[in-house]
Amino acid sequence: AYQTLADYCQAKLWHQLTVQVLELLQSSTTTTLPSSEALALYDQVVLCVDSKLNPLSLAKIAALVAQTLQTSDATAAKAILENLRTKLQETQEKQASSDGSSNNASNNMNAAFTVPATIYVESKLAYFTLTTADASLTSPNDFTSTVTTLTHNKDRLHGYPAEGNAALAAVHAAHYEATMTYYKRVGPPEAFYEQALNYLQHMGPEFGQGSAARQEAAHVLAVDLTTAALTGEGVYNLGQVEQTPVLQFLKDTPDEWLVHVLQATAAGDVALFRKYQQDYATQMASQPVLVHRAAAIQEKLVLLALVTLIFSKPSHERLLTFAEIAEALLLEQGVEQVEWIVMRALSVHLMEGSIDQVAQTVNVTWVMPRVLNATQLSQLATRFGEWATKVSTTQDSMALSSAQVIA
Repeated sequence: AYQTLADYCQAKLWHQLTVQVLELLQSSTTTTLPSSEALALYDQVVLCVDSKLNPLSLAKIAALVAQTLQTSDATAAKAILENLRTKLQETQEKQASSDGSSNNASNNMNAAFTVPATIYVESKLAYFTLTTADASLTSPNDFTSTVTTLTHNKDRLHGYPAEGNAALAAVHAAHYEATMTYYKRVGPPEAFYEQALNYLQHMGPEFGQGSAARQEAAHVLAVDLTTAALTGEGVYNLGQVEQTPVLQFLKDTPDEWLVHVLQATAAGDVALFRKYQQDYATQMASQPVLVHRAAAIQEKLVLLALVTLIFSKPSHERLLTFAEIAEALLLEQGVEQVEWIVMRALSVHLMEGSIDQVAQTVNVTWVMPRVLNATQLSQLATRFGEWATKVSTTQDSMALSSAQVIA
C-alpha cells in the first residue's frame, strides 16, 4: 500500500492518492494500523502535498487520523484538527482577498470546498471537545466557544445543500453529530432528538456499518434516540424514529425492550404499554430519565391514544363522546379526565375541534399528520377502499336518478 502511495505522489495523481489514503485509514478501524503509523502517514505524506488535495478530502483524512490517535494521544489528535482549521481559515482569507479568477479547474474546485472543509473540521473538533470533556460539565456555560462555532456553522451550511451531494452530506452529518452530542450533554431531550434525526438523515445507508466500534456507536445512539423520543417535550410523531434504520441495532440485544415500549407509545396502546411496564419494570427502573419523566411519558401515551382513536374514525364520524374516549384511553378517573386531556391535545396542536361540555362530546375537525407504521397504513388502505365503494355507490345512484328524471 505504501509503495502505491509513493507511485501516486511521483506521478502527481492526487485524486488516486487521496482515495488510497482514505481507504487505508478507514480500514484501520477494523484492522490494527498503529496510531503512530497513521500519524506518520499524515505528517510525512499527506501534509507534504496538502495544497494539491481537495480540502474536504484532506479534512476527512485529518479527522480519521485524529480518531485513531484519540485514545493514545488526545493532545496530538486535537492538534491535528486545530492546525488544519487554522490552515483552512488562512486559505479562505487568501481566496477572499483575490479576484477569484483562475483558469485552473482544480484550483476552482478546491476553493469551492474550502468552507465546507472548515465546517467539517470545526464540527469534528466540537465533537472531540464534547466527548472528552469531564462528565461533570453539563451546562451550556461550560461549552460557550463550542456553541458559538456550531451556531455559526448552522447558518453557513444553508449555502451548501446536501441533497444529491454525498460529499456535502458528510459535512452536514458531521455538524449534526456535534450538535446532538452537545444536547446529549446539556439537554433538553427534544433538542437532541431533532439533531439526531438530522444526523441519521445525512448519514445514509452506511450508518453503523463496518467495524464493531461503529456498530456499538449505532447501538448507543439507538438507545439515546429512543429515550429522547419517549421523554422529549413536544415529540409526538414517534413514527419518525420507527422509520429510521437505527432501531435495528437494538434487535436481539438486552435493550430491545426500548423498541417495544416506543412502539406501544407511538401506537397509543395504553393496555400494551401497561403490560410492558410490568414486563420491563427492572429495565425501566434502571433508566433514570424514564423514571424522572414518568409522568410526562404517561401524558404522551394518553394523548397519542386519543390521536389513534380519532384516526380510527372516518372523517365524517369524528364526534366523540366523553364516555367513548374514557373507555378507549383506559382512564382511571373515567370521564372526569377527558376534558383536561382533550384541552391538552388542543393546546399542543395534536388536534383541532371543540368541546361540548353539556352534551359531553368532542367534535374533531383536524388531527395531526404523522408517519404511519405498516398496521396503520393497512388501516388507511381499508378506509380508502371503503371511501371508494361509497363514491361508486353514490355515482351509480345519481346516474339512476338522472335517468329517471330524463325519462
